[in-house]
Amino acid sequence: MAIDFGRMIQGVATGAMGQFNAEVAAKDKMKGEIIQRAGLNFYENTLPDFEKKEKSRKETYDKLSGQFGVDVAEFMGQNNFITGDANDYKNILIQLGDNPEIKADKLKQYLKTTDSSYTKRAESRFDAIKEREKTIMGLTTGDSKIGTMTAQLQIPESTPITETTEEVVTPAVEGTQVGPQVTEAVPEKTEMKTTALPTYEEIFGDGKEKVERNFFNLKREDVVSLKGDFDKEYKTKYLNPLTGLREDTKRFKEDYDNLPDAEKAEQTLGGYVYNRHFRENYLPSVGYTYGTAAAEASEPPEIAKGRLYIDMYKANGDDKMVEEVRTRLKNAGFDLTKYSL
Repeated sequence: MAIDFGRMIQGVATGAMGQFNAEVAAKDKMKGEIIQRAGLNFYENTLPDFEKKEKSRKETYDKLSGQFGVDVAEFMGQNNFITGDANDYKNILIQLGDNPEIKADKLKQYLKTTDSSYTKRAESRFDAIKEREKTIMGLTTGDSKIGTMTAQLQIPESTPITETTEEVVTPAVEGTQVGPQVTEAVPEKTEMKTTALPTYEEIFGDGKEKVERNFFNLKREDVVSLKGDFDKEYKTKYLNPLTGLREDTKRFKEDYDNLPDAEKAEQTLGGYVYNRHFRENYLPSVGYTYGTAAAEASEPPEIAKGRLYIDMYKANGDDKMVEEVRTRLKNAGFDLTKYSL
């Protein structure tokens, strides 16, 4: 029986083409799903988060301008102290202290050499988010850009400037002769000179005194004493005897409601209010600062979570549960003295 090689080859080719088409279809489907998810993520998460951060940036900038002047706000904006985080203003206040001795001349010297402003930086970020949107929308047409999206989707932050370079011209000096003494002529000289700009420490101080009065640098016995004194005050000072409610809750509830969902999930309103009063009202009233958000972030997650529960139970006057949380942390192998718990 003769073998029809032509038909066999045709069959193989048809089968291969069918497999190829199936693979192409699968890849197209996967690409379509990726594009759909990218679009949804942009409009449901990225863009709202961007708008929320921009609102926070503007609020922080305006608060700093009102309290310390536009120059201070501008320096903080240029050097990425203002990031859009809800804690920016608080952290800047902690670093500056209540009455910073700002060297206005050095601050103006710094700003004079930097070609930046809040408006320019905001426009740059808005342009970047619009380019992100174009990239997302452009995925639906033409060649796939998925491989290069990472670079295209970055939103630029301002780069802190630490030095300035300028052209310096040294005038020519004519040669002279006084008696036998001859001074040769010196031609005009042009050179680029780099000058270091004033640093944060030179403008706002080195912060040594602030460090000494920082809560995180206190000895354990001093921490325990401060916490104990505050607990006594907190249980009575802010409690309305007529309603049985804490008046302070009204002051901080709006801030709590504006926290990202992830942060709200980790703490109750009561614990949040307790912490805010301790850090922002009580410690400054007795001459101390609390530190920055970065200092808190160094704790193990178990300790951070335990601290939240301890603060929550303290706020509700439940000393028994406070000790229960401490016992569980000790049983887990943590040295609580290290974390002032």
